[in-house]
Amino acid sequence: MVQPVEEVEKNLARAKNGDRQAREELLAACRPFVARVAAGICHRHVEWGHDDELSVGLIALDEAIDRYEKSREVPFLAFARLIIRSRITDYLRRESRLAAHQTASLEVVQEETGVSRAEADLAWQEYLARETARERMEEIQDYARLLADFDIKFAGLAACAPKHRDARAVLLHVARTLAGDGELFNRLMAGKKLPIQELSALTGVHRKTLERGRRYIIAMALLWRHCREFVYLCHYLKPGAFKGGD
Repeated sequence: MVQPVEEVEKNLARAKNGDRQAREELLAACRPFVARVAAGICHRHVEWGHDDELSVGLIALDEAIDRYEKSREVPFLAFARLIIRSRITDYLRRESRLAAHQTASLEVVQEETGVSRAEADLAWQEYLARETARERMEEIQDYARLLADFDIKFAGLAACAPKHRDARAVLLHVARTLAGDGELFNRLMAGKKLPIQELSALTGVHRKTLERGRRYIIAMALLWRHCREFVYLCHYLKPGAFKGGD
């Protein structure tokens, strides 16, 4: 199970306040995330201790911790992903491993064209806004397709959420349990059905409660399980999301 978004944000806040241990914990927890981003850029499997792109990516993640500003209202992992991509792209370009037509990062463009720091900062802000908007929309579309496999509509998630906080907390606990249990989650994905009997035995929640909350449980379990892919949704839709009212 990946580190919860709340834990990432807590360690990020501590790291930005100078807590070295929190920074190291955050860097360690996000190594799989760095590897996934690096593999996507390199279009191949990458291994720690073998591929320099991973070291470049980890250094970029450390840089992202320092540069991140919560006021931008961009999830940290989404921001970090842009920094990691930029730094690895720079590295590959300098190593002459990228095709000549591929676009260089903004930092390389600044270096080679001599644009001012102010112009580069403005370009970065525009790039950040453009990329976050694009990535956010792609995430919603990907999540909606994933939900559709279970006959769940993204637009209807709020309606299927329990109206009362206590009832919602019970289903969220079940969803997190499901997301964290590899065998049960694989069964969910294979059969496209909630393993109600096993979840009831594991959590102590009555079968009828699980049946009524099936769509909500599945939606949240999918989100938590794929937290590193859905960084925007996991940032905005923390436990308690899709509230139906209290």
